[in-house]
Amino acid sequence: MMNIMNRVRLYHALLAVLAIGAYLTGEVDPVHAWLGYGVSAVIVLRLLWALGGERQAGLMRFYPDFGALKLKGAATHPAISRVLMLGIALCLLTVTGTGIAMDQGRSIGLGSAIERASVQSPAELRDADEGEEDEHEGEEQSEEGPLPEVHELAGNLLLAFVGMHVTYLLLFKRPLAKFMLFLPRGARKNPAPPTST
Repeated sequence: MMNIMNRVRLYHALLAVLAIGAYLTGEVDPVHAWLGYGVSAVIVLRLLWALGGERQAGLMRFYPDFGALKLKGAATHPAISRVLMLGIALCLLTVTGTGIAMDQGRSIGLGSAIERASVQSPAELRDADEGEEDEHEGEEQSEEGPLPEVHELAGNLLLAFVGMHVTYLLLFKRPLAKFMLFLPRGARKNPAPPTST
């Protein structure tokens, strides 16, 4: 069976590929939405995995502890990496949550089922059937209001946090960065995976 660190980096790679794909396809519907649902599925699986009790999969890795932070060695203190990971996590939750709220299941074929499940009387059922004809108008209306702006802001903040995270790892934690990117770490006897911060 695959060890925990290899599972962590496979999860990391899958999440990164889906999130980058979703960001790059922002104007390509329904691909953008499908990738967003993929990101949300990976997040749910990650949360379930964290409940399993493995230390490297726990959510405390996202909690920055500034207690032992001192000026000397501050750049390599685990709190810095954890702040960046927490920023990424919060942005991912915001961008996927707002994306799902705006899409309401339409891109994966659940939109009309969700509407029909909320219908309670025959008159409402007729109104819902008539509303399907105006579906495109409803889609345009869902793009108004604060959700699209919050979605876009969270996506841009996510990109900024990921950029800072990658830069930080390359500058101060290069062995971990190489390991997470499946790159060879150099010639060492009995190499062990680096510990994650």
